[in-house]
Amino acid sequence: MTSMLASRRRAQADCLEDRFHLTHSEARLVLHLVEGASLKSSAKTLGVTYETVRSYLKSAFLKTGTHRQAELVLKVFYVLSDPHPPAVPVAMSALELRTAVHEQGTGRELSDV
Repeated sequence: MTSMLASRRRAQADCLEDRFHLTHSEARLVLHLVEGASLKSSAKTLGVTYETVRSYLKSAFLKTGTHRQAELVLKVFYVLSDPHPPAVPVAMSALELRTAVHEQGTGRELSDV
């Protein structure tokens, strides 16, 4: 891989990590999927088991608010194609969302957490 391509991939991974709070491994998997790779080939390329990439994928679904691989790929494609990304993350992790909903139900302020 050329250094220019490696730099581009790193920048894309950084973008996904920042926007969706993905781990570096999750971001690398998602980039492989956006490029059209299968889970099995991604596992081989990343040097992990198929079960591990499935775990990464499930976590990426939660963090991006998606439910299907095609939906995830489309969302990430649009994020990476946006020439003017927002200053704040577009997604809230499922845990953050559940916490926010729970806090609203108990009357606690999010700043109290």
